[in-house]
Amino acid sequence: MSPAGYYGKKDKKDPQQDIKKLNQLIENRDFKNVHLLCGEEDYLRLQFRDKLCAAMGGVQGSLAFDRFIGSAAQPESIIDLAETLPFMAERRVILIEDTGWFKNGCSVMEDYISQGVCESTTLVFCEKETDKRTKLYKAVSEHGMISEFPVQDAATLASWVGGRLRSLGTPISGADAAYMVDVVGTDMLTLANETDKLSAYCLEKQRVMREDIDAICTRGIEDRVFDMCEALALNDKKRAMTLYYDLIALRESPIKILVLVTRQFDTLVKIKDLEFRKYGDETIAKKIGRPAWTISKYRKQTGRYSMSALKSIVNECADTDMSIKSGMMTDKIALETLLVKLADPSPGWDG
Repeated sequence: MSPAGYYGKKDKKDPQQDIKKLNQLIENRDFKNVHLLCGEEDYLRLQFRDKLCAAMGGVQGSLAFDRFIGSAAQPESIIDLAETLPFMAERRVILIEDTGWFKNGCSVMEDYISQGVCESTTLVFCEKETDKRTKLYKAVSEHGMISEFPVQDAATLASWVGGRLRSLGTPISGADAAYMVDVVGTDMLTLANETDKLSAYCLEKQRVMREDIDAICTRGIEDRVFDMCEALALNDKKRAMTLYYDLIALRESPIKILVLVTRQFDTLVKIKDLEFRKYGDETIAKKIGRPAWTISKYRKQTGRYSMSALKSIVNECADTDMSIKSGMMTDKIALETLLVKLADPSPGWDG
C-alpha cells in the first residue's frame, strides 16, 4: 500500500459535509418526507435532531408531533399516524429513535417509505448505528435524506472549543484549545461540559490558559491510555497497571481499552515509519490526524522501540482481540496478560 493510501484516505468523507447540507436545508425550509440522522457523535446527532424537529414545528406539546423510542415501536402504528393529516399545523412530524431497524431491518417501514410517505408528514429517524446494506437505509437514501455525524477530527474540535470559549467571554489560544482536546478526548458532549466548567473557572481573569486546563479538566480515556502506554514503553509495570485499574474503576470496558491500546501502538508504527522517511513534525501530525505539538510526546515512546518491535506489539494486540472473540480468554484476563507482557523488557520490546 502506498504511503498516501496508508496514512490518508483521499476519498474520506468530510465530517462537516452533512452538517453543512442539513443547516442549509433547515435555513431554506426544504424539508424531506424522510430524514435519517445517524453516526457515533451523540452531541451533534441529538443537537440536530432537536433543531430539525423544531424547525418543522415538531416540539413537545404540539398536536402534530409524535415520538417513538426503542425496538418496541410498532411500524404499523407509526404508518397510521403518518397517514393522518396534521391538526392545526402545516406538517406532522414523527420522531423515531433507537429502533435498531437500520441494522436489523424492518420490511413494513421499508415498503411504506418506498411507496411514498404522506406529503404532509415527515419521518425523522435518529439512530446511532446503521448498516448501509439494509433495504431500509437504501430506501431512505433514495426517497429522503441521510445525515451522518461521525466523530469530528481533532483540528475541527479544537476550533469548536476555541469558538465556544470565545462566545463565553473566556478566549483560549489555538494551541491550548488543541491541548484541551488532547486531554479531554474527542467526545463533544464531554468537551462541551468541560468547556463550560473551564469558562466558569476562568471568568474573572477572562482568559483560559494551559494550566487552567490541567487544574480543572477531567482527563479523557484516550489521554489516560496514552499515559499507560508511556509507562509500558518505560517498562514501568507498576504505573501501567495502576493506570489500567484506574480505568477499570471508572467502568471503562477492557475491550474499549484494548482498542485504544492497539490504536496507540498502530499510531507509533506510522510515526516511526514517517520519521524514517524524514518527514517533519507538521507533516507527520497532518498524516496521523493529531496536533503538531503532540508529536514530541509520541516520539518519547517511538524512541523506546524498534520498528519490528512495534509491529510485533500490534500483532500481539490483534492476537489478544482474537483470543477474546473466540472465547479462549475473558476480556479482562486477556488484556491484563497483554499489559504485563508489554511491560516486561524480556521479550525485547526496546529499540
